[in-house]
Amino acid sequence: MCIKSVITAVLILCCVGTASAFDADTKISGVINHPAFSGYGRLIFPVDDAYYHGETLGTLGLTWYTGINPARTVEIVNYMLEHAANGEKIFFPIYPADDLRSRDTGLFFFRGRRGAKFAVCNAGGGFVYVGAMHDSFPHALELSKMGYNAFALIYRPGARTACEDLAHAIAFIHDNAETLGVDVRGYSLWGGSAGARMSANLARGITRNLLL
Repeated sequence: MCIKSVITAVLILCCVGTASAFDADTKISGVINHPAFSGYGRLIFPVDDAYYHGETLGTLGLTWYTGINPARTVEIVNYMLEHAANGEKIFFPIYPADDLRSRDTGLFFFRGRRGAKFAVCNAGGGFVYVGAMHDSFPHALELSKMGYNAFALIYRPGARTACEDLAHAIAFIHDNAETLGVDVRGYSLWGGSAGARMSANLARGITRNLLL
């Protein structure tokens, strides 16, 4: 193991020494740059920071959303940290690394029972950003508590590109079902606002050619 990997592992273990490594006073930048989230920490929050405000988890606000619960925000990032620090992979790219579409896309995985059915949760954001912290992470977390395997999709802006990313995400889950430990014989699509339109479009077959 290289020195960098050892240092990273030590930092992660130190940060999860208590039940709650993050709290309402934790800076958002501290979550984004945490070593446990290396390579994808910035996708936990909107990629374009013009669509959120606040410096800490307790003061986080998202454009067009009200009533964000700081306690739930803290619970979500601590869930992610705990599972990442335990060696579980919580984020999966849906495109190859050399594909430009992979930069701002991917699936956050909230594990339920191995072999259980899965759901894909799609946040709203007017097709200009992804409001996952308020509109898909909470749903995915609750579904996982019920034993279902839940994924929260981070997609690119734009109605067509968002649907394309959702189609690829579903294909990725099917192609990697055994590794992920999910039952693909039936699944559900969840969404709010723009995310609901994405789910409806997939269900109606509008995106049948997006994988070509």
